[in-house]
This record gives sequence, C-alpha cells and structure tokens, in this order.
Amino acid sequence: MGFINLAEKTINAKLVYYGVGMGGKTTSLQAVHKVMCPRNEVQLVSINTEEDSTLLFDFLPIDLGHIEGFKIRIQGFTVPGQPKYKLMRKYVLSGADAVVFVVDSQRSRLEENQQALESLYTNLKLNGLDPTKIPVVLQYNKRDLDDILSEKDLDQQFRSKGDLASFPSVAKDGQGVFETFVHAAGLLIEAKVKLYKLGKGGVDPKVVAEGARQRLWELHAQVRTDFDKIAAPSVAVKVSDAPLEFDSDEQVTLGAAAKGVLSEAELDVPLAADVDFAVATSVDSSGDQAGLLDKAVQSGVELARKFGDLDSYRSLLERKNRELVEVAQNTVHDLRKPLTAIAMVLKLADRGSLGEVQAPLKAAIKNGLDAVKVMEHMLEDLNTSSQLDFDGLQMEFKELDPTLVVAGALQTLRYEIEERGANVTVEQMPRMKGDEWALTKVFLNLIGNALQYADPDRRPAIRIACEPRGDRFVFSVQDNGIGIPDQDLGKLFQRFKRGSNVQGIAGTGLGLHIVKEMVLGHGGEVWVESRQGQGTKFLLAIPKQPVQPGHSTVSSVG
Repeated sequence: MGFINLAEKTINAKLVYYGVGMGGKTTSLQAVHKVMCPRNEVQLVSINTEEDSTLLFDFLPIDLGHIEGFKIRIQGFTVPGQPKYKLMRKYVLSGADAVVFVVDSQRSRLEENQQALESLYTNLKLNGLDPTKIPVVLQYNKRDLDDILSEKDLDQQFRSKGDLASFPSVAKDGQGVFETFVHAAGLLIEAKVKLYKLGKGGVDPKVVAEGARQRLWELHAQVRTDFDKIAAPSVAVKVSDAPLEFDSDEQVTLGAAAKGVLSEAELDVPLAADVDFAVATSVDSSGDQAGLLDKAVQSGVELARKFGDLDSYRSLLERKNRELVEVAQNTVHDLRKPLTAIAMVLKLADRGSLGEVQAPLKAAIKNGLDAVKVMEHMLEDLNTSSQLDFDGLQMEFKELDPTLVVAGALQTLRYEIEERGANVTVEQMPRMKGDEWALTKVFLNLIGNALQYADPDRRPAIRIACEPRGDRFVFSVQDNGIGIPDQDLGKLFQRFKRGSNVQGIAGTGLGLHIVKEMVLGHGGEVWVESRQGQGTKFLLAIPKQPVQPGHSTVSSVG
C-alpha cells in the first residue's frame, strides 16, 4: 500500500482505475490530469497499444499539499482492461488503497463488466488485500450513448456487491469524472487515517477526508478561473456549467511505433507499479511527426532503462539480505552451544550435584538460570525473524482447536506464570483452520509479553478470548500491565522497536514483529489497543479460510 511517514506526517495513497478495455479508465485519469495539472506541470505517463488502450499502466502523481497537518499525495493508476494482460492487472493493483471501477454502460458489455468486477475482487485477494475493506467507487461511463443500461439496472448488477457509491459519467467530456475522483480520494484518505490511527486519535478521519475533498474542488474551481483569464493557443477550452472540455491534449503516449523497444510480450511481466517514472515527453509544436516518433522511442528506452535499474537494485537488496540472514543464523547457532553448557552447569549446581550450595549462592544460580532463559528466548526470536526475512515460512493450514494451542503456550510459560502469580483466563474458542506452530508462536509472544511487562504494583491478569466476526475469527489477548505510550503504538510491530517505557526490561523487540508476520501468513491482520498504566489488548483477525500471501525476499521493516 501507499506508505505513511509518521515523522514527516506524509500520507501516500494509491488509487487504481479498474474495468474493461476501452471502458474509459485512461480517459477518466486524463480528465483528472487536466484539472490537477492544467499546464502539464506534472505529466501523465501512459503507454498504449495500437488500439489506444492501456498496455502497461497510466500513472499520475497528485499532491494535495497539507490538510489537517498531513501532507497528502495520491498516486493515480489505471490497469489494462484486456483479459490477456491479467498478470499486469494483478500487479498494478498491488498495494491499492482504493479503486474506481469504471463500468462501460453499453448493454452489450454487461457480461464483460461483470467478469472484470469478479477479476477485481480475485486480484485484490491475490495481493493480500481484503475486498471488504478496500474502498470501491463505481463510475457508470458512456452515459451519452444510445444502447445503454439504466442506472437502476446497473445498480442491481453492481451495487449488490456491497454498499458502493456510484456516479454517472461521460469521460470523454469530463462529465462526472471529477466527482467520482473526489469521492474516492476522500474515502481512501479517511481509511488511511483510521487504519494508522494518525494524529494519536486526536484527528477525526472524516474531517481530514472532507478537507481533501474541499481542496480538490477548490483546485477545480481555480482551473476554471485561470483558463477564463489565460488564452492558451494549444488548448481550446469550452467554458460552461459543465466540466471543462479540452479539444487537444499535450500528453504524449507511446503507440505501436514504441513496440520496437518494448513489445507486448516483453511488457506482460511483473513490474514495480509504485515507481515514479519521470518520463519527459512533449508534443513537437512544429508538427514534425518524425520528431514526435523519436521522442516517443526515447521515452520507451528511458522507461525500459528504469525498469532494468530497478531489477538490478532489487537483486542487490536480495543478495545483501541473504548475507545478513546467514550471519544472523550462524550467530544464533554458535551462541546456542556455550549457552547450553552454561545452563547445564547451573542446573547441576542448583540440584546440588556439584556439592552443597549455600543460600546466597543458590539465589545467584537462580538469577543465572533466569538470564539463560531470557537469552534462549532472544536467540529463538532472532532465528525465527531471520527465517521470516528471507526464506519465509510455509504455513500448513489444518483443522485445530485454538483453546488447546493456547493451553500448550501456557504450559511452556507455566514457571513464569507461577513465579508472578498471574491470573490467566481462557475462554472457550471455536475450532478453526490455521498453522498450529505459527499460532503457538503468536500466543507464546503475546502471553509472554503480558507477563514480562506486568505492573509491579498489581497481580497480573491475562484474558484470552475469541469471537467470530463475519468471515474472520478475532482473537484478543488482554492484560492489566504497564501499557504502551501513545507515541509508540505506530511503530510497535517493527523489528527492534519497543515501548519507550520498558527500559531496563530485557527483550529483543522482535516478538511483536514475529506475531505480525505469523498473522499476515494466515491472510489476517493484527492491531493493538493500549493506555499507559492501564494495560494492553492485542487483537488478531484471522480469516476462517486462511490464505498465505506470497513471500518477498526483500523484507519490509514495518
């Protein structure tokens, strides 16, 4: 997904236009481009086939400036509509924060539209995205044609998929396009603010979204005003109550001639859709077609070079990552041997096998055994984290009883529970499908954290429960410990990140990262609710039918 930079308070979100070929996706994004960038100060990058339909993608970066203290940028993309480019559709949709589904209103294309919508939901799932959570807006295009379905008929066909907003449009005239874009932009910004709890809960997501919508309409109004004042010989503007109509287009697209550089077969491969390719293209004002062709070919070469650079950089990252993982795993292996020897000697001494042990020394031995146990947990976390980073873990989903999984974790932690006098409550849980080993790691880490970060002034109380919610099971592990400061909640699941109030308490900062990866490995999500001094509640949403997403050898840090 588009990333969030909490330090710089920047929201980068991705909006994808999806639908059938020749349905109006590119035309819609062009219309948005003409409003947002009327002087072509930011170019719309587009690569087309000889039929003038998108082959790779269209890309438009949109900067809304600061709204409610956040700098907001939206990346607009289209996908190729033709079924033969299914791999590219899936890839461009990766990381989408919202989708505008462009419906061709013609009666003859109803079945194609339905198939495209099904492919949208399928590709969202394949990308590890929840179709029920991604905002989708319907745009009923080509409302100016004769043989079209009524909006009521289209609603019956497409709005039944969910409570989706719909907008009629004539993309070639710009009618209804900006309204659709503004609504979708507001939805995706609101979803981002909610998801990441931006502003530490002090910012209303709806207020931020409404501010973005207002900014967009202000820009729309400004464009109309500017074009009333400035005569642009290369762009004829029709000023009326309807949206602006441009009679010429400064955007350069790569047509059939560019295929000498990048063929259709060569382009139908996974590519990085989130890269800002600043491809410099412009129309030759002299009308020299040879010059225009030359610029188009140069643009194609530049685009191919950037893709090649990206692939080389990715290979370098994979190699460096493998080296780091191997160092970590070798270190873990080497440390385990002396640690095992130390533990064995301490246990023999504790049992009196090496002679009588006086009380002060016995207390020291116990402290040594506790330290060894902490070190063993650290090494295990480091080993698991390194496996996740590079090799990934193949989940084995099978029917299981999560109550028994929790019981196994509690058995492992029984000494810590007894030592701290913790009161642990486990509610009856429904049977489910999941990877037993991964879920055991999850509960070991969460229950272990609840014990480790207990409030010294009160008896630890831990409650573990589960409830079905729609197509998911939502597990909760709640404690009455020291809690987590608000400023630390956003980084808690990153590697080596811990709460700022746990200095002096041993830990690697890897446990919650492992929890997140194990839950993501089921196709689920994890989040936390906490108040400092009042305890913490971790929530895990796991699909009733888990699906493991694909693994990348270049691991993220979040």
